[in-house]
Amino acid sequence: MAALRRWVNEGGGFLLSQGSAAQPFSPFWFTVEPQDTLAIRGNSALLNCSAHSDAATPARIEWKKDGTFMSLISDERRNILPDGSLLFTHVTHNKHNKPDEGTYQCVATIDNLGSISSQTARLSVA
Repeated sequence: MAALRRWVNEGGGFLLSQGSAAQPFSPFWFTVEPQDTLAIRGNSALLNCSAHSDAATPARIEWKKDGTFMSLISDERRNILPDGSLLFTHVTHNKHNKPDEGTYQCVATIDNLGSISSQTARLSVA
């Protein structure tokens, strides 16, 4: 049987309780979340995102487009900046191909702590 996991309010902070052992909660939040953005075809665009934690390990930032995690390993037009923001170096958009337009969400993860998801933001192309 799996151990009982629950959040317990302890004097203004939360503890993750597993059975009888409790681990201190480290604050983890977004300092900047993406906002709806209107981009111009052929120009660059930026969706901002940055997360902070009191944990020693920095957050790993990933992005979702239309609810699916993006694979940016070999993507030459889109890159995640060191602060977690998503940079489009060249927005692509035409009548039949609209690969950049959509709804985006930033996901920050810290190993052994968890993940948080930002608000969603719409990238529209003029």
